[in-house]
Amino acid sequence: MDLTIGPGVVFSLITIVAGITLYAFIKSRHAERMMQMQMELPLDNNRSNAEMKFGLLFMGIGLGILTAYILNQVLSKNIFEFYPAFIFLFGGLGLLISFFIAQTYQEQH
Repeated sequence: MDLTIGPGVVFSLITIVAGITLYAFIKSRHAERMMQMQMELPLDNNRSNAEMKFGLLFMGIGLGILTAYILNQVLSKNIFEFYPAFIFLFGGLGLLISFFIAQTYQEQH
């Protein structure tokens, strides 16, 4: 029984998860803006925070894929569990870093 999974399957899963995440983000942002309009609150047009968050998230995901690949090559095994584990680990770290950067920026201004 061969349980190896090729790089095409991993890439497809990553693309699907990224698409679902992007859709959920856009949908929630739209709902938030609609609520702000109904309550007549000023819209926050500061997109740099969201761009930084997405940038660090995708950098973390890329670093997670690279780390899992290198670990698979070093161990000379094709262990599929490394990929999602490192993707979520480094993606979460990227989001934490963006949170702390945004928090220090807000304290300064």
